Amino acid sequence: HKHLTPTNTNATMMATNSPPDEDYDLPQSEASIVTILLSRSATTASGNSTQDSSTAKLAVLARSPHKRSEVHDKIIHNLQYFTFLDDRRSFANIDALLTRLAPVGTVYVACTESPDGGGGGGGSSGKKASRAAAEVSELMSKLISVLESRNDVSSDGSTNDNNISVHVLPALSKVKATTLAASILPHFLGGENSESHLAYRGDKHLAEEPLVQWCLGHFFSADPSFRDESDDTSGTYKIASGTLRSHLALDRTAAEAIHLLPPRSGSGA
Repeated sequence: HKHLTPTNTNATMMATNSPPDEDYDLPQSEASIVTILLSRSATTASGNSTQDSSTAKLAVLARSPHKRSEVHDKIIHNLQYFTFLDDRRSFANIDALLTRLAPVGTVYVACTESPDGGGGGGGSSGKKASRAAAEVSELMSKLISVLESRNDVSSDGSTNDNNISVHVLPALSKVKATTLAASILPHFLGGENSESHLAYRGDKHLAEEPLVQWCLGHFFSADPSFRDESDDTSGTYKIASGTLRSHLALDRTAAEAIHLLPPRSGSGA
C-alpha cells in the first residue's frame, strides 16, 4: 500500500497576506512540505562512516510558508534543514520534530541506499548486500509506519485523520542528488551572487553534513513544481539551519497531554 513514486501534493493553495496594492503575489501552500532522507550510517564530508545498530541518521528539509514582513518582500517559502540521530525502534525524534513543524501536509521519504540492494551475485558480498537491503527495507517500513500513524494538528487547531500524505521517493545517487541541489537552489535563493546564496555556501555545517545536500536533491526531484526555474520563482526561498532542542523527543508527549494529538493507542484521554 506504499506509494513508490512521488505524486502531486494536492495541498491547499492560498494567497499570501500582502497588502491589496501589492503587484507581486504567488500562491503558497498552507501546510509544510517535509523531505526526510534516511541513512543507516553517519557519513562525514571526509567520507568516514560509522554505524550503530540502535540509531539511524536523518536529514530533514522542511518547506514552510514565509510570513512577509513588507510589501516588497519577495520570499514566499522558508527552507529549514536538520540533521540528527534517531532511535531505529521508535523514530521518536522525527516524530517530535513533525509536531513542531505542524501543520504538515506532505512528507517525502528517501534513503541513501536502495531497498532492492542494487546488486546480486553469490558469495559473501551477495549475502552482505542482501542483509543491507533487508535492513534498509525494515528501517524504511518502520519510519513510514511512524509517519502514517500521525494525526497532525491543522491550521485551525483541530486534528484530522490521515492528515499527512506520505510518499516514498526513488533513491538518487549521492552525485546526482548533490548536482541537482547545486544546480537548482541558487535560482530560488536569487542567484549565485545573492546574499542568501553566499550565506548558504558559507555555512560550515553544510560542508560537514553532506546528507543535507543529498536531502535537498531528493526534495527537488520529488515534484516538477519544486524545480520550476521561471522568473517568478527567482529569489522566493530563504534557507537556514533549523534549531533542535535537547528535549525534542518530549514534544509529541506534551502535545498529546494537552489534547493537541490523540494518543497513539487511539483511545480517548
